[in-house]
Amino acid sequence: MDRTSDRNKTSPGERPPELAPDDAGFVEAGMGETDAVSLGELKRVNRMRRDFVANVSHELKTPATSLKLLAESLVEILEEDPDQARFFAQRLKSETERLAQLTSDLLDLARLESEEGLQNPAEVDVRSVLMVVLARLRPAAKRKNITLSWRRSGNASLYAILGDETQLTSMFANLVENAVKYTPPGGRVDVEGESSEDEVSVRVSDTGIGIPEGSLPRIFERFYRVDKARSKETGGTGLGLSIVRHVAEKHGGTVSVDSVVGEGTTFTVRLPRG
Repeated sequence: MDRTSDRNKTSPGERPPELAPDDAGFVEAGMGETDAVSLGELKRVNRMRRDFVANVSHELKTPATSLKLLAESLVEILEEDPDQARFFAQRLKSETERLAQLTSDLLDLARLESEEGLQNPAEVDVRSVLMVVLARLRPAAKRKNITLSWRRSGNASLYAILGDETQLTSMFANLVENAVKYTPPGGRVDVEGESSEDEVSVRVSDTGIGIPEGSLPRIFERFYRVDKARSKETGGTGLGLSIVRHVAEKHGGTVSVDSVVGEGTTFTVRLPRG
C-alpha cells in the first residue's frame, strides 16, 4: 500500500493535513510546467495580498491614532485654551477627511482589482468628463494662483469612447488634482486632449516639483510615495496613481509619465475608441 496516499487521505468533514516541507517538494517535483507556473502565480498573488493587508493596516492605523490623540487633547483644553482647541479641531477635521479619502480610494481600488473588464460600458464623451473635472478643481488652482488650462485638437465627435463615466472621472480627477497639489503657487497645469479615429489621448502637464528618475518605474504602485512627508502634508493617500493605471487598463488603454525634477511632469492617457 502507498503510505503517502494513506497519510494524505481524509474522512468526510475532516480537515486535510498541512503539507510538510518534504511533501511540498514532492508535489512541486511532480508538477508539469503549466502547474508550476500556476503555483508560482498563486504564490505571487498571496504575497501581494499579504503586502496589501500590511500596507492597509499601517495606513489606516496612522490617521486613526492621530484622531484619538487629537480628540483627547481637544477634550482636555477645550475650556482652558480656546485658540489651541480650535487648532486641534482643525487638525481633527483634516485627519477625518484624510481617513475618509483613504477609505474611498481603498474601496475604489478593491473594486477595480476584483472586477473583470468593464461591468456596464456606455458611450462617454471624454471632453464632458474633463470639463466636469476642471470645473471641480479650478477653485483649488485659483487659491494657489495656478493657471489651469484646457486645449483640444481633433474632431469633437471623436472624443466619444465606450467606457465607465464614473471611473474615467476618478482617473482624470486624480491626475489633475495631483498636478495642482504638486505645482507651486504661480505655476501652470495644462490639460490637452487629442482625438483620432482610433483613440483619444489626454495629457496632463504641470510646472511642479517633478519626479526623480529612479521613482518613475514605481510611481503607479499602491501606497508608493516619492516624498512621504510631502504626501502627508498635501493629503495624499498613495493610491491615486494606482487607480489611474487600473482605470486606463480597464478601458484597454495605457498611462505613461515623463518628468524632470524641478521642471514638471506630464502624464499621458491613451484610450481606444473601438
